[in-house]
Amino acid sequence: MPHVLVIDDEPSICWAFRQLLERKGHRAVVAPTAEEGLEALSPETDLVVLDVRLPGMDGLTALRRFREKRPELPVIVITAHGTMQTAVEAIKSGAFEYITKPIDLAEAEAAVDRALERRAVSEEVRRHQAEGADLGGIVGSTPAMQEVFKKIGAVCLTDATVLLTGESGTGKELVARAIHANSRRAKKPFEPINCASLPEGLIESELFGHEKGAFTGALRAKPGRFEVAAGGTVFLDEVGDLPSPAQAKLLRFLEDHSFTRVGGTEQLSADVRIVAATNRDLRALVADGAWREDLFYRLNVVALTLPPLRARKADIPRLVARFLQDSGNSGKQVSEMALTALTAYDWPGNVRELRNAVEQAAVLSRGGPILPEHLPPRLAQRGSGPDDAAAATLIQRWLAEAPEGAAWEAVSEKWERLLIARALEDAKGSLSAASRRLGINRATLRKKMERFGLRSSSESD
Repeated sequence: MPHVLVIDDEPSICWAFRQLLERKGHRAVVAPTAEEGLEALSPETDLVVLDVRLPGMDGLTALRRFREKRPELPVIVITAHGTMQTAVEAIKSGAFEYITKPIDLAEAEAAVDRALERRAVSEEVRRHQAEGADLGGIVGSTPAMQEVFKKIGAVCLTDATVLLTGESGTGKELVARAIHANSRRAKKPFEPINCASLPEGLIESELFGHEKGAFTGALRAKPGRFEVAAGGTVFLDEVGDLPSPAQAKLLRFLEDHSFTRVGGTEQLSADVRIVAATNRDLRALVADGAWREDLFYRLNVVALTLPPLRARKADIPRLVARFLQDSGNSGKQVSEMALTALTAYDWPGNVRELRNAVEQAAVLSRGGPILPEHLPPRLAQRGSGPDDAAAATLIQRWLAEAPEGAAWEAVSEKWERLLIARALEDAKGSLSAASRRLGINRATLRKKMERFGLRSSSESD
């Protein structure tokens, strides 16, 4: 049962929230002041609903105090004074949501649901941190990854050649290592070879070895990587980058596991299993004549495609927990807004890019929790500054609440209200000054103020 702490000095607001929360099966605790609310905060509290204007300590100060005590705790800020400055300040201070009075109960209910859902995701990160269990470093519980695990389990029981495909950064080497670690060859070497990084003139020598005097600088005979990995597994990463001569020699090896060293004549053999990987379309390369068709079929005995991270975003909390554990930050907390940013991003660099972002954020956050400002700027929906992030968060919420087919009108209306409220605030309530700033006449401004329920504090206007 979720525990929600409601802090508001209006008894009617507290009563309404209590009714709403208890109807949904939540436990509600209410407090009339920020001081009493801070005292009522407990380890069981899952969400805080906090008014900005309170007797004694104001809501924004209390919000920062809650963030200090419980950085992972979502806080929904409510206020009757819905100015842009207040909204931005609340979100910059770590508020999860921002709603205005008079409160729309449907809007409040939706905000509570979103906050508790994000809280559940945050708890999932901590649960995965505590579990720390996975398959050889591979993390995932989505249907797409469960299919990958099933295929790993199946191919581990055989010596079949495996071709791993998928975008760069999806974890193909981790899968290759898992196949090796769970096979009968687990106690033998695992030899990873990045075909794209080998100089073209030395690829054959690197793979199959060379004899003394085979070329300039070959002062002694040297075994190739296939010989070194005897009895184990050779992982050919970026196999699509192999040039034609190396393709021919690899095909010969796959046919009978025999080869000759560069500059040699003796027929040698090596008992190794081949797992290859590529982010290129080998079928298209075959069609273009850039890759051998016979080699493609020799490698593609068992095909295993790894899904991109954008297709399995539900795995992101588990991955974040894994990367924090790997980097020595297993106790590090991740804020709800940071998790929102991490799961909203499409990750063109896939799991590798996510790992880099999490490790960077762990360093920048120092001893505190990971917050949105610790994440790479590219994760921001609009720009990288805190004001842009706050505006983006508001727009994202408004879009989620807008009726289907009416998002433009709904969001524009909310934004227009905030713009007018901010202009009036800057003009100290003067309609004349605000209308000049906005570039609209006073009559139009008055109509819009009536429509949005805004009032001027200037007597002269």
